[in-house]
Amino acid sequence: MGKVHRLSRIVSRGGSWIFVAKLLVSLVAIVFAASISVTSSTYQAEIGSVVKFPAGLLVTDKGFSAAPTAVSASGTSCSSPATFNVNTVANTNIVAGDFVYDVQVNATSSAPPATKFNVTFVLGSTTFGPLCIQTLAVLSGSIDCKFDIASTTLPASPYTFRVTVGP
Repeated sequence: MGKVHRLSRIVSRGGSWIFVAKLLVSLVAIVFAASISVTSSTYQAEIGSVVKFPAGLLVTDKGFSAAPTAVSASGTSCSSPATFNVNTVANTNIVAGDFVYDVQVNATSSAPPATKFNVTFVLGSTTFGPLCIQTLAVLSGSIDCKFDIASTTLPASPYTFRVTVGP
């Protein structure tokens, strides 16, 4: 029975290797049978940005987005500035479909009351604005300053921009 016993062990070991080999071949066949899809993504990069603003104001970059609708200009003249309130918007003339840069200006308790500021946006070498905003005697709220960059595409990457808020 010794030879029969050894032969059955060899067959059983070989059987387990055959099982493992069949399992691996099956897994490889399943992987190659699965559909593989490839999608590409385009990314934009900015090489640098500068935001300058006076003490008492906080400025937050809200980025670029496509304008869904056209909007007439508001707050472009210091004879009728945009004032800080809830959801106030000052903007250049916006054309539907153009990219718009948005920067939010918030007044803090240390902002000078009843003071006018010009908000200017520079993209590359092109200047947009200024928009005129004014703090009130009671300081609260924010103003979204929106600049139409007059293009349906963003500039070639990388690009630079600067926002300046000043008297």
